[in-house]
Amino acid sequence: MSFIRRRRRYWKIAPGEKGFLWVEQRDAGCIAVGWSATGDLRRYRTKGQLEKAFEKIGYRSRPNQLWRFYKDVLRDDKVVASSGKFVYSIGTIVGNYLYDENLVYKHSKPVRWELTFWEPLNIEELPLSNDLRRRLNLNRTILELSREEWRELEDVLTKSRNPFRNLSNWEGLCRAPQTEQEVVILFSKLTLVLRMKIEHIGTRFPDAYIRIKKKGRWITRAAEFEVNSSDFIKHGHLEQIKEGVECDYIICWKDDLEKKPKGIEIIELRKVLEQIV
Repeated sequence: MSFIRRRRRYWKIAPGEKGFLWVEQRDAGCIAVGWSATGDLRRYRTKGQLEKAFEKIGYRSRPNQLWRFYKDVLRDDKVVASSGKFVYSIGTIVGNYLYDENLVYKHSKPVRWELTFWEPLNIEELPLSNDLRRRLNLNRTILELSREEWRELEDVLTKSRNPFRNLSNWEGLCRAPQTEQEVVILFSKLTLVLRMKIEHIGTRFPDAYIRIKKKGRWITRAAEFEVNSSDFIKHGHLEQIKEGVECDYIICWKDDLEKKPKGIEIIELRKVLEQIV
């Protein structure tokens, strides 16, 4: 008895809007999508039945993407976890559909994540073809890629020199900082390395007063926390400095400022952590 082997398919699936559920899905070894109020999809025999359920629940969209996830994304398919402008991981579907009550998005497929990024990769910064970059940026929960597109993407991701690849946790941080509060947390864990102390953190500009050691003496300096150093300009802090408010340091995750503000030192925590991991 012979059978025809199913052709492997390739998928881009979003782990929540802007990837907000990526950590949960990475740690659970799965990829999952929303519309959870439908309950277990195995109760629906046809897409028509699911459409009626969508209408009853009050979902404004049609169930096409959910039905495709259920029926078409199968064992041995390849998947890239990508949402918005970021790529989080690539892996292989290793099992069947599961309605997992323990997840925020409960419609799930088990995945063996083979290459992950603690700091997600920005699609705009990857050496991808314009067509593939445009398709990855489409606002879709699930999108099928061609084999050629997958090979291009996999090659670029595999060759990426991101220093935090396959890192899932550092000192309790499950991913790279994406908010100012997370930058503060990371800074607090690096104070010994930086030879600094935290004196005060508040809500007004500047965010904090820190202690640094100069010529054998601890002195106080003002610091502002930002995710990217360019946020310092976007938030209007240069104007506040012109009005007389002092700030000695920008402490950020990533320094992306080409023109540095005079008299302000930038501490890029990404570079500091890179030397540790």
